[in-house]
This record gives sequence, structure tokens and C-alpha cells, in this order.
Amino acid sequence: MATKIRHWTLRAKVVLHVVVLGVLSAAILAALYFTTQRSVLRSFIRQEAEIVGSLIENSVFLLKKCGRVQDTQSEIHELEQLTEAVSSIRILTPEGRIFASTRPQENTTFLPADDRAVLLRMFAGREPHRVFRPRPGSVIQSLSLVENAPACYACHDAGRKINGFLEVEFDYREASALLWRSQWKGIVLGLIALGLLTYIILRLFQRLINWPIRLLKEGMIKVQSGDLSVRWKPRKHDEIGSLMDSFNAMVENLQKANAEIDELYKQRLEKAEHLAAFGELAAGLAHEVKNPLSGMKGALEVIEKEAPAGDPRKEIFGEILAQIDKIIAVIQDFLRYARPKPLTFRPVPPNLFVENAIRLARTQTQGKEIAFHFHGVPDDVLVSLDADRLQEVILNLLLNSIAAIREKGDILIIVRTNPPENTLDIQVADDGAGIKEAHRAQLFHPFFSTKKGGTGLGLSICKKTIDAHDGTIAVRSEEGRGTSFTIRLPLARPEKDDGQDEDPDHR
Repeated sequence: MATKIRHWTLRAKVVLHVVVLGVLSAAILAALYFTTQRSVLRSFIRQEAEIVGSLIENSVFLLKKCGRVQDTQSEIHELEQLTEAVSSIRILTPEGRIFASTRPQENTTFLPADDRAVLLRMFAGREPHRVFRPRPGSVIQSLSLVENAPACYACHDAGRKINGFLEVEFDYREASALLWRSQWKGIVLGLIALGLLTYIILRLFQRLINWPIRLLKEGMIKVQSGDLSVRWKPRKHDEIGSLMDSFNAMVENLQKANAEIDELYKQRLEKAEHLAAFGELAAGLAHEVKNPLSGMKGALEVIEKEAPAGDPRKEIFGEILAQIDKIIAVIQDFLRYARPKPLTFRPVPPNLFVENAIRLARTQTQGKEIAFHFHGVPDDVLVSLDADRLQEVILNLLLNSIAAIREKGDILIIVRTNPPENTLDIQVADDGAGIKEAHRAQLFHPFFSTKKGGTGLGLSICKKTIDAHDGTIAVRSEEGRGTSFTIRLPLARPEKDDGQDEDPDHR
């Protein structure tokens, strides 16, 4: 039921809450009304009992004083006729025997045992001097204790404290019926008032809340469909009016932002076209420069070999050849970045290409005392990727770590699967010099390098390769304490035929 209510409209929820609150309020008011009416009725009965009791006591006292005790029976009959609420009157002895009653057949008999028990408690002082008890059939029994007073010593022993008891039964059926009739009128009026209140609340809700919200909803649908010309003029300066003003401001800001984005997109598109054309031109130029350089290198190698051993030009030729090698390396990196080869995805064990990269890195430690620590995954783990390209990525990271270590250090390589993320994680960490904080944001930018003689394309190519694998690369470094690169590659790739090529620039 709770789940269904969640899907109700706001209007239906308001109606439900108003009805529930109205019914609860009506029930509480009705209970208070009934309780108050009953309390008033019983208060009247108590007052009437006190009045009738006083009249009977005074009448019996006068009859005894005048020596007319035998007229007590007729006197209480007359007192019974004073009000329709009195159904019977009894004068009782302290033992519970009926001395006089409006029902003559009861004279000289005793009250029932439970009534006599109440009289004994009153006589002993464990009950009040006047007790009211509900009886079957809308009847209330009033029991009053008649105390012995100096005026009664003429007929009663002065040592007695109690002369007897007075019992009066009140039948309040007519008063109760009248009460119920008035109560039902009150209930009907309450229901009418509740209906009017509910109608007024719903009308106010419709005008003040539901209608403006419906307009805002329609406006949001239009905005979602691309119409940014929607504006609403608030009719009132309340919270809903403020919400409409905020909606108008939001749509206006969105319209301005869209215009700025369109303009920026056009500028970026034009810039991208210029850069693409420039990249094509630069790649072609680099290719054209590389070929003559290769020819020059070959010619210099021949001249350098033909030069005599003691010829001073031989050293110059060697230096020229070294510089040509650097130029050719830069051109090759540039061409690899500008025109990457398509990737070839095949299921391979990750340990294989990582171990190959470590083996190649061991040969380029430059005489430093560096220990490699490798922790791989089980051999049966296979991941679909381009092993050759990722081997180049790992080797590039290892060479950077070797360069960051001054004389002695450790390089940690960890390969592990990450089931919660369904990825293969490769971590390369060293305890070298670390990376300055100002340089970290530019690590993967092309042509940025902190190494002397570096091209600045190594990490850019690494990131491009990892992006082509739908992976990520992150770096953590603390200057003076080392650097850690973490590569995260997806274990499951979209289904493709094994060996399918993917061009990183056309993914």
C-alpha cells in the first residue's frame, strides 16, 4: 500500500491527508463532545440527588418531629412525583433493611448483598458519604448516609453516629435520548463543516499550489524538449512566485549557456580543423625530413668508417651521427603520436608483456643498483588487449622510474584483478626523486618533459594507448619519496572478433 501511495499524484496525497486529518479531528471532537455531555448529565443528576436527598431528610425529620412517622411512605411517594427522573426512593436502616420505599412490597426486606456491602463500607468510613453507582437500563443509584444530629436525639440514641441511609434511583433515559438527538445533530453539522473545510482546502491547493506546479511541469517538459523560450509570469509574490522567478532565471541562464557553448563549439571546431590540417602537414613534413636524415646518416656512417683511426674528423662524425639519431628518435615519437598504429586485441596473460618489459628495462639501468619486484596474477588469467602496445607503456614507465632513481633504489610492479570494478590494475611504483607538484598536471601533455633531452611524448603516447583500451592512468607522487602510476584496464570489452583492429583516433 505504501508503495502505491508513493506513485499517487500530489493532489491525491493532499486529499488523503486532509480526509485522514479531518476524520481524526472529527473523531476527537466527537469523543470530547460525548464525554462532556455525559459529564454534564451526571453533574445534573448529582445535583438533583443532593436536592432530593435533602428534601427527603427534611420531610422525614418533620414527620418524626410531629409524630407522623406512619406518613413517611406517602411523603416519599409525593417526593417521587417532583421530577420524572426519580424512579424510586428508599429509606434504609443501618443494617440495609428497607424502612420505607416508593414500592410498598419492598418494605421490611433487605437490599441485595452487594448493595449492603457498599453500605457497610460507607458506615465504616471507607466510602464517601454519597455514592453514585450505575445500574442496568440507564439508571444511576444514589446512596446517601444520614448522620445522627442533635435535632434527631428525640427519636434516636445520642450515641449513634448513623441513623440510616437514603437510596434514590434516577432514570435518565429521556435525558439520554435527548442528549443523543442533540449529539447526532452535532455530528451532522460537524460532517458538513468537515466537507466544507475539505472543499475549501482543496480549492486553495488547486489555485495556490497545484496550478502553478502544473505550469512549471509543462515548462520543464518544453525545456527538456529544447524549447528555451518558455517564461512564466508569477501571479503572487509568495514561495511559488519565487520558484517561478527562479525557473525563469534558470531557463534564461541555460539559454545563455547554450549560446556560449554553441559559439565555443564553433571556435573549437574551427581550431580542431586547423590543428588537424597542421598535424597532417607536420606529419608529412616530419616524414619528408626523416628520409633525407636517414640518407645523411648512412652517408656519414660510410665516411666515418673510411676515415683513418687517428683522423680527428672521426670523433666529429660520431657526434653528428648521435645528434642525427636523436632527431630521428624525436621524429619517430612524433609520427607514432600523430599517426598511431591500429590496436590488435587478443586474449593474453597480463604477466607475459609485463615480464618482457621488465626484462628490457633491466638492460637499461645505466649502472644503477636497482631491484625490480614483480607480483603478478595467476597464469590462467587472460585479458583481451594489445600486448605489444601495453608492453611499450610499461617499459616507458619503468624507464622513467629508472631515470628518477639516483644511484640505488627499488621498483615495484604489481598486476592484480579488481573484481568489484571488473578491471585489471597495473601499478608501477619507485622510491626515486618524485615529481614536483607544479609538474603533475602537465605530465600527459604532449612535448612536456623534465628530463634533459626528452621529447615529452612518452607519457602522452602511454595515455593515448590506455585511452584506446578504454582504461585510465593515474599518478601519485611525493617529492623526494617516489612516484606511483596505476593503470586500470577493463577485464570485459565489447564483443569483437579476436584480432580486430581499433584505431585510437577513430574509436
